[in-house]
Amino acid sequence: MTMLRQSLFALALLIGGPATAQPFGSGAIPVSSECLVRVTAMPATWLIEGYDPFGTDIPEGTFSVAFTNEGTSECRFKPVFELDQPPFGLSSGSGRQIGYALLSMQDAQDVTPRAGRTQRVLSQSTITLAPAESRTVLYKLVVDPTDVRTSGTYSEDLTIVATDASMKTFGGARLVVGLNVLPSARIGLAGAYTIENGRALVDLGELRAGKAPTPLQLRVKSTGRFELVVTSQNSGKLRLGGTNWFVPYTMAIGDRTLNLLSVERVSGSERGSVSGMIQESALPIEFTIGDVSNRRAGTYSDTILISVSAK
Repeated sequence: MTMLRQSLFALALLIGGPATAQPFGSGAIPVSSECLVRVTAMPATWLIEGYDPFGTDIPEGTFSVAFTNEGTSECRFKPVFELDQPPFGLSSGSGRQIGYALLSMQDAQDVTPRAGRTQRVLSQSTITLAPAESRTVLYKLVVDPTDVRTSGTYSEDLTIVATDASMKTFGGARLVVGLNVLPSARIGLAGAYTIENGRALVDLGELRAGKAPTPLQLRVKSTGRFELVVTSQNSGKLRLGGTNWFVPYTMAIGDRTLNLLSVERVSGSERGSVSGMIQESALPIEFTIGDVSNRRAGTYSDTILISVSAK
């Protein structure tokens, strides 16, 4: 009897020992099942570079965001953009904001956070990722060109987050959207002139000493300061064909009388009326005719080149 009891006791220890030690084994530790999304904006700054407000191109660019499921369960979510700090719109730190739109290329949805965050709609696609799976989504940034008024860099800080139907967040990333506007300027003429072979022709009438009765304006549109460069082919002389006969003259733009013997530069400021999206200046052009006595009859002319550059 004594030997039997000892055998049963030993057997109980042998069976019970491994069952008690099992929770400490590495393969038995319970792991919680969860969704964890790593969001990577590529690049982190979505900047439309070198926009010319007087060009024909629309200020837009395409960028991407990579979503990676780093959790251990399936993830189902919709990307949502949120403003870091209202109000909505690209800003240079002062002045009026520039409007823009964010469009998802995955489902052609407008995901712009106009009211502070993307408005959730049923038609927006849900992204489903298995563990370790990734998905890249393209987004188009389109800026409203009618809001552009001057050169500079305009931006806004956003956060893009992966959220489910109950707005639970699984991950997110910060990014910056923006527009870089180039200094730009354009010029044109208004008043008494005609176009021939792509050139503006100004008829000064019958040459008489004094100011020519020709109403003419130089119209300048710019994003800020500008500079005019004026060159006279005949160095301030109206010449009769290929002869040596000439009539001297001077030219004034705005309140500046130019010395046409050499290249003249005229600086313009930001003063002028705000017209839509740009600064607009109207500068009168005047021609003053010199001595016309003892000149051979005929048509006297000169070619003037006026160019503009933005500052």
